[in-house]
Amino acid sequence: MIFGVMQGRLLPSFKSQYQAHPVTNWKHEFELASNNKIQSIEFIVDSYLYHANPIITTNGIEEIKDVINKTGIKVKSICADIFMQWPLKEMDIKEIRIYGEILQRLVSNLSELGGTDIVLPFVDHSSLKKKEDMTFVSSFLDDFEETCIKSNINLSLETDLEPNQFASYLSTFKNNRVTVNYDSGNSASLGYLFEEEIRLYGERISNIHIKDRKRNGGPVLLGRGDAELVKVKNFINNNYKGLVIFQAFRDENPILTFQKQLDYFIKL
Repeated sequence: MIFGVMQGRLLPSFKSQYQAHPVTNWKHEFELASNNKIQSIEFIVDSYLYHANPIITTNGIEEIKDVINKTGIKVKSICADIFMQWPLKEMDIKEIRIYGEILQRLVSNLSELGGTDIVLPFVDHSSLKKKEDMTFVSSFLDDFEETCIKSNINLSLETDLEPNQFASYLSTFKNNRVTVNYDSGNSASLGYLFEEEIRLYGERISNIHIKDRKRNGGPVLLGRGDAELVKVKNFINNNYKGLVIFQAFRDENPILTFQKQLDYFIKL
């Protein structure tokens, strides 16, 4: 099991955003992570200056390799928030081609870094509400099967679909490298039961985001919401082989707040 943190959680918020790629000081977080029981950072690719994100550019990959070698902190996964900010379902033909090129680059570069998972969020603005949207997304991702197999990369879906509907949707994919991102906070907010989700697609989970939320509410400190964290911890301890990424609550004291929540989770 690889235990990591969502990029930016150990730093002051970038441009006052709750979650964003920290353009100006992303390297510093690797140094902070090496002192905080962390093995990996889940890189964020969002729409802001995406073309200059180091995990997309050739020079940037070399910079990432260099900081990995210096700190020992790996990059095992990417959270492609750009898919949430610029929903596939709203793209025209030319934009879809560009999107395909972006995903192709992410798969190739993450593989070069020794990573395994690209989390694709289909929540909020990019939520899959219509059957035609779901069909389009599955067709788009199925085209990456050969690339994913060759690169040993999973496309880990984060959705707000009801568990039975999500399980049914997963069965429509031809691409066997399409997996599941389980987000403990999002499931809590939606009122989904952990045991039901595990029963339906637990074997396809390759990436877990650890956070807490109240039912129908926003993020809170671990243990103060409705996330079934004890059950999640037991699942992780029971031969889970995927990634565990801390995406927990953040405030103006990033390191102290992170350490407090990490200690809480470890002691569960």
